[in-house]
Amino acid sequence: MHIRCERIELAEVKPVLAAHVLTLASPVDSYFEDHLLQSRPYRILVDGEVAGWTAVHNQSLLTHFSLTAPFRHFGQRVFAQVRKLEQVREAYVPTCDEFLLAHALDDYRLLEKQAYFFQARPNAQRPPAPPGLTHRLARTDDLARMTTLTGDFFDRVEWRVADGQITVAEQEGEITGFGVLERSTLYPAAASIGMITVEAHRGQGVGTAIIGALLDECERQQLTAIAGCWYYNHFSKQTLERAGMYTQTRLLKVSY
Repeated sequence: MHIRCERIELAEVKPVLAAHVLTLASPVDSYFEDHLLQSRPYRILVDGEVAGWTAVHNQSLLTHFSLTAPFRHFGQRVFAQVRKLEQVREAYVPTCDEFLLAHALDDYRLLEKQAYFFQARPNAQRPPAPPGLTHRLARTDDLARMTTLTGDFFDRVEWRVADGQITVAEQEGEITGFGVLERSTLYPAAASIGMITVEAHRGQGVGTAIIGALLDECERQQLTAIAGCWYYNHFSKQTLERAGMYTQTRLLKVSY
């Protein structure tokens, strides 16, 4: 059996990736989605036939591996070849992707817990927002203050503000936090949400209220809300849970 991987353009594999994420047991957030879309994609050929696809981020991180049904029984042999691409030493593996998870765990050196992926809990009750807290879209004239208060928390911040992704939480005229709602590139009707609370206002329910407002906005726009946080950011996890989200999926980093 001859296995070969050939470089292709993202435009060719993007419909495949969009169809793939819809088969997963849980949604993945924009952090993983960005890594996937910024990866170098390959078509997998077995004896000259298209058997599946894979992708490598920054030369060393595997972000995707899938085979079509007629070729899945070759999975272990194909995955061993895929690991020889570029300088692959690690893989990002959402636990909801059973096929990738199974093969990534066959022969690993180190397994690290990277992140939680969250989704909305239907009809969840959330605590009342702090009195007087309001939410509005961020404006260009917020940029300097946003950078002062949050540092480099937001990437591409000017573009995000111009695109209407960032919200500002205020209380008595003072900025207390920021939210972000980013439409998915791969899911047809989903968005990743997140927040940051200004340090002086933490522990007062501001973050929970921001996530709650973003969940309401997703509901208004008929979007599936997705969120993620670093596995060891316990405060963010608690905030998301208080706001009415739950997690059943982890992002793992598997090293070889």
